[in-house]
Amino acid sequence: MKSTTLRRSNITREKVAMMEALERYNREHMDEDFYRRQSKSKELDLLLQNFGVRQQKTEKAPQVYFVVGLIAGVIITLLITTFVSILINISTPKEDAVPKVKPAAQENAKFRFIPADTSKSSSASTVIKEEYTVKSGDTLESIVIRFYGSFDMDKVNLIQEANKMANPNALSIGQKLIIPINK
Repeated sequence: MKSTTLRRSNITREKVAMMEALERYNREHMDEDFYRRQSKSKELDLLLQNFGVRQQKTEKAPQVYFVVGLIAGVIITLLITTFVSILINISTPKEDAVPKVKPAAQENAKFRFIPADTSKSSSASTVIKEEYTVKSGDTLESIVIRFYGSFDMDKVNLIQEANKMANPNALSIGQKLIIPINK
């Protein structure tokens, strides 16, 4: 190593020499360990062959597990969907089981449609006019809701016409309004 590199890395020359010696030792003895391991594994292989023991197979690749899991998932999904569809078919009534009801017109051939009298309906809808005094906080919309039950713009227009109002927002406290109610 260069001396400038040593100064920058704060490693002393003794440490560098020790690391180089350790590296040389490892290179020399690594070859010996390799041959020792090889010879032991060969001896074990011979012993296992003599006793008739076969070596264990290596572990399967992850792709095999993926494919097996995928196939199992598809099969389980198909089983669940068929089970659910069977349950739905059992629980829903068939059209044949429900008796069909014949309309009244088909059962009775003498059925006739009689239109309602228009003259009676006009006299039946009499218009009653109530008088209401406007109080503080009242609006035309709140009055419509109070008398008719729900807001309807047609009812607002009826009240405006009955009271000859130009502006529906121009209500004054104490003003008397005529509210037309159909019965």
